[in-house]
Amino acid sequence: MLREINRSHHHAKDFDYPVAIGRLPDGREILAHCPERYGRLQIEDLVTGERLTEGERGAVDVFHSRLAVSPDGRYLLSAGWVWAPLGVAHVYELAAAFADPATLDTDSLFAPHAGIDAEVSAACWLDEDRLAVATTDQSLEWDQDPTLGTMQLGVWSVARRSWLHRSPVGHLTGTLLPRGSQVVSLHGHPRLLDTTTGRVPAEWPDVTVPQKADCYGVEHIPTPIAALSPDGTRLAVAQEAAIAVIDLPELRTV
Repeated sequence: MLREINRSHHHAKDFDYPVAIGRLPDGREILAHCPERYGRLQIEDLVTGERLTEGERGAVDVFHSRLAVSPDGRYLLSAGWVWAPLGVAHVYELAAAFADPATLDTDSLFAPHAGIDAEVSAACWLDEDRLAVATTDQSLEWDQDPTLGTMQLGVWSVARRSWLHRSPVGHLTGTLLPRGSQVVSLHGHPRLLDTTTGRVPAEWPDVTVPQKADCYGVEHIPTPIAALSPDGTRLAVAQEAAIAVIDLPELRTV
């Protein structure tokens, strides 16, 4: 054990623990979490605990959750929620946060530029630039001409700050796991989703996972536990008394 970490107790039992491990471009391993406040992100050296975002901070009322560092170590994703409650997503540039920690408390590289008029249920990195984002059937009714609406799956480019693809989906996606140009959707049972079209090339209704649409919920539905093999050929899904291992169809690259 390296060290113990902590989080704010405020609604802690009602949403997924905000924590992620990543590697910076220089090879340094980091820990991203919210050790003091639910809305205050901190980045630390994973091994030593040195805080890399020490400094003046602002106030932000976002319950950060489902943190993820981009594969190249440049960005941090938060797929959390705000009070109503409604799911939201934010993306922060880590180099900017090290220079000025207060950038973690301001508008991110994703919101409000993305023009989403729906609750964000889940998001994940597809690669160092592209972000897959899924929405629920709950509209925010903020934008009369949204670029991403309800029950859609979108692919966002951080570099371009624009949507590359937007597709309707006929079901809630739940947790998302990235697999090249596809994502694994975990809601009720595992499905493969094509991020370009929203099409379902394969699904496994005999493998049950919790029907949890968001990172939060007072019903305390457990978050599905699953992992992809490093080569993306197999999916392991925790069951009540076993682990289901699924052989995935070949992933074609364009």
